[in-house]
Amino acid sequence: MQHKMKPAVFLRKYGRIMLGGGVLALILIVAVAAPLLAPYDPTAIDPYSQKAFPSALHLMGTDRFGRDIFSQVLYGARISLLVGAVVAIVSTAAGIVLGLLMGYYKLVDKIVMRILEGISAFPEMLLALTLACIFGNGVDKVIIALAIVGTPNVARIVRSQVLSIKESEHVESARAMGATDLRIMFKYILPLCVSPLIIRFTTTMASAILTEASLSFLGVGVDPTTPTWGSILSAAKTFVISHPYMAIYPGVAIVVTVLSISILGDGLRDLLDPKMK
Repeated sequence: MQHKMKPAVFLRKYGRIMLGGGVLALILIVAVAAPLLAPYDPTAIDPYSQKAFPSALHLMGTDRFGRDIFSQVLYGARISLLVGAVVAIVSTAAGIVLGLLMGYYKLVDKIVMRILEGISAFPEMLLALTLACIFGNGVDKVIIALAIVGTPNVARIVRSQVLSIKESEHVESARAMGATDLRIMFKYILPLCVSPLIIRFTTTMASAILTEASLSFLGVGVDPTTPTWGSILSAAKTFVISHPYMAIYPGVAIVVTVLSISILGDGLRDLLDPKMK
């Protein structure tokens, strides 16, 4: 007979996943529905509404060009979530392939690991800034730059897992039965790496959103004409004292999004990590 889980136990086990996932889902819905929810064109300049404080006409006020900040924040969510999700997917996929090869083949490990160590020697923000300047403006170029920055961390996680798993009994049995290296890596080893990879996925996504906002704030990466949370903050930096709302709203959007992803990741870690049970 199954025992019903107590509310306190349920909340302790799934509360952070529900909170972080719920907020993130709401932000995603808002981002998708931005064209329907935004009252103005986020790039439309209105010289008669410059630096207007929040009101019924402009819920979050306007910037120095008269652009509606509420509309900009809504559209900025699309860029942030797109960059965060795609970077996390690309970094995880590339990291899985490299990590499996490094952990399974010693020669590949010696060569590729040295390259990844060289990449990791640079601070992530500095490397992302350098790559963004080399590649030029564009969402696709930012995604490539941030994926290069995020891949080594995923690869190291997979590599360490492979090194501890490849000598286990079930892998040795598969090898004795004639399973190919490719089959062993993807069928017998990779499934055991899923838990740390899911946690790393959320961390990479949150980091990518923060880094993209930082790059946009510095004026590199995404095209300046595209509304992003970082570019809104960059435009507001001169007016922080006189018009603080210009920086508060995009700043809160970044904090809430990254915090919800982090809470979701913590909840998944506690749920999936056997040491936390």
